[in-house]
Parts: sequence; structure tokens; C-alpha cells
Amino acid sequence: MNFENYYPFTPAPLPYDFEALKPYISEYTLYFHHDKHYKDYLNKLNELLAASPFMQNVPLEVLTKTENADLRKNAGGVYNHELYFNSLTPNYKEPSAKMKKLISDSFGSEQNMRNKLIDTGTAHTGSGYIWLAENPNGILEVLTTPNQDTIDFDKFTPLMNIDLWEHSYYLDKQNRRKDYLNGIMNILNWEKAEDRLER
Repeated sequence: MNFENYYPFTPAPLPYDFEALKPYISEYTLYFHHDKHYKDYLNKLNELLAASPFMQNVPLEVLTKTENADLRKNAGGVYNHELYFNSLTPNYKEPSAKMKKLISDSFGSEQNMRNKLIDTGTAHTGSGYIWLAENPNGILEVLTTPNQDTIDFDKFTPLMNIDLWEHSYYLDKQNRRKDYLNGIMNILNWEKAEDRLER
């Protein structure tokens, strides 16, 4: 995953098979999420940039903060989805000792962090994302953003995000977002999160 890519953007392949995240996320949900929703944002972003040559050399992360609402929404849709798919893994591994200490220092315990992610995501109104990010003081925080907005990259380093849009869980869980979030805790990709933290 390279967020410094420039126009024209090409779809990032799903980093696992469609059925790999069962029973937490079905192959049908992943197929529609990746091959339809995500690619629709990417195609629309390329279409908009084709008509805006002066923006074609702007990297994806910067495009998520542009004043142009259509560009910002679709760039956010690409960025957020690519981070989300890479925040999950079928080969779950516990956080490393270093990450566990950071989690404990930030939340008191790993269970407290999980509860914070689940409770904050469940309470979020409407569509958006929940983020685990490092603040300028080296402490982890749980943040939310609406729609396809991204967090403030000048203040926070994103480690992972979780999609709260209904298309990420409705085929499997209907309106039971909390059940979806509980399941997600079993497939979070802590290795990728630590890679992003170290970079």
C-alpha cells in the first residue's frame, strides 16, 4: 500500500482471498466492498483528475484534504478503503511486546483499547470510520471521522481504521454494527499497524 501514488490511480488488490476473513466477514461482503464500492471511488477520482490536470501530480494523502469537495470525497474513499483492507488479516497475530506496552500505556490494557474501539464505533452516528492513531506525544488514541473524511495527518499517525459504512457489514450483520466490530477484533493486522508506526 503506497499512499504517495499519483494519478492515474490503479486498484490495489485485496491482500487476501474474498473468503479468507470468514466467519467475521463473508466473501459476498468483501467482493462488493472491494470490487464495487472501493473501485467506484477510485474510478470517480481518476475521472475527476482527468478533468483537472493541475491536480494530477498531487499525492493521494494530500488529495484527501483538498478544498474541492468531490475530489476530497473520492480521494478519501480510496485512501480509507485501502487502509481498511490492509488493517485486516486472516492470519491474526497478537500485538508485539512493544505494541502491547504502547497499548497499555495509552489505554491501561489491551481489553480497554478493544472496548474503546467497539464502544466508539457503535456510538458513531451514520457512516464513517474509526481510527487507531498515534498522537504527537506518542500516545495511541481512538478517533472517528464522518463519511470519507480522514484524520488530521499533521497531528496523528494512522495505524489502522475500521469502516463503519453499512456496506461493510450489512449483508452479514444487518444493523448489528456492534457484532461486526466485535468480530473485527479477531482479524486486526497488528503487524501492518506496527510497520506504519515505525515508518
